[in-house]
Amino acid sequence: MKKPEIRSEISEVVESTPPRPVWTSQRAYILASIAGVVGLGNLWRFPYMTGENGGGVFLLAYVICALTIGLSLHVLETSAGKLAQGGPVGLFRRINARWGPWFGWFLVVLLTFIMSYYIVVSGWTLGYAVDSIRLDLKPFDEFTAGYATLWFFLATSALVFLVLLRGIKGLEQTSKILLPMLVVVVGGLAIYSQTLPGASEARQFYLSVDPEGLLQPRLWRMAAAQAFYSLGVGQGLLIAYGSYSPKHFNKVASSSAVAATNTSICFLSGLMVFPIVFTFAIAPDTGSHLSFVALPLMLDQLPGGQFVGIAFYVLLFVAAFTSCIGGMAAILAPMKDQLRLSRRKAAAAVTVITAALGIPSALSFTPVELSVGGMPFLDAMDQLTGSGIVIVAGIAGACLISWLLPGQRLLEAINSPTRRVGPIVVSASWIVMVGRYLPIVAVIVMLTTYLI
Repeated sequence: MKKPEIRSEISEVVESTPPRPVWTSQRAYILASIAGVVGLGNLWRFPYMTGENGGGVFLLAYVICALTIGLSLHVLETSAGKLAQGGPVGLFRRINARWGPWFGWFLVVLLTFIMSYYIVVSGWTLGYAVDSIRLDLKPFDEFTAGYATLWFFLATSALVFLVLLRGIKGLEQTSKILLPMLVVVVGGLAIYSQTLPGASEARQFYLSVDPEGLLQPRLWRMAAAQAFYSLGVGQGLLIAYGSYSPKHFNKVASSSAVAATNTSICFLSGLMVFPIVFTFAIAPDTGSHLSFVALPLMLDQLPGGQFVGIAFYVLLFVAAFTSCIGGMAAILAPMKDQLRLSRRKAAAAVTVITAALGIPSALSFTPVELSVGGMPFLDAMDQLTGSGIVIVAGIAGACLISWLLPGQRLLEAINSPTRRVGPIVVSASWIVMVGRYLPIVAVIVMLTTYLI
């Protein structure tokens, strides 16, 4: 099929699509979008990825990737969702009726696998919140000595199912109040961490950059993966979120607010975690449970640490949980729209499938110690999906969106005038160009990663 015929078909379908419910304001949309992506990707995954990839050099690479490539693809995905008025399956079906749905379902399946272990880690936060309220906060090795992680995973899954039945309003109302509170607590703990004995060594590790490290292709691949993961790129999540935004929203402004907030919280989480890591001689490359090993040690020494722990872990669970709702809602949408299921049946199906896939990850940190190649199953799943497949999915999706959606309609959906940030000129057309030609750069980086 020729491109003009594709564009004509898309335009006709888009114009005939019935209106969808929308967020009440751009501010509410931004807050809900932040709540959907800010959570464990920032406070759990970013510190352990930084610890495993060289500290300050990874931080710099991550910031660059998040505010350039990540931001551009965030804009493209949310704008495409608005233009198509649907989730990833509906969007890519309109791009091509034959193979488009397969790519859309691929994104849904990828997000399902990601959520399967994300809910496991969210269960850890629930367990720590419960233990902190009981004034019985345990070190991570004691917390995982039995099967508590499995039961908290199943409990979190059940809570997700209950909230999914309510729709996006609960997410919007929750995020307005509790997310800013978490940022305040994390900021306070980051400041206190700077008074610990290992703070100077931590700053050397976290804020110093080895220029030679920037020449390593693998560093940029891992940094881009973290940017995609924490911003929700390449998972279908942003396409679903964008479909609920009103037409007049400036997607560059909205996405910039999300990217800036996301990056700032990542930075704070490193300032909070690494002084503890060096004070208590914890290996920075401990793995996915780095933050859960480190934080109880500081809270045990902090004046009033028991009460700070209650506030922190309760708010951390809320942040993790709202991200769970955002991810699961993006999986639920095509189940409802494409398979014609009721919300209750779709919510039940999504919850059961994700819980079944998540059980091996939940068993990683139990007496079973389920592992793959010497790595906990959860860590292996995170590396495969969150640091590998998500990059391919994000770049391929952006390429399809920027090349095959009607150009003028896509620019209208982005709805952003040209902006100048210092010497950099940011425009909607520039963002589309990033999506079109990023695959070439990605192939070069991937090849050099495995050849060097």
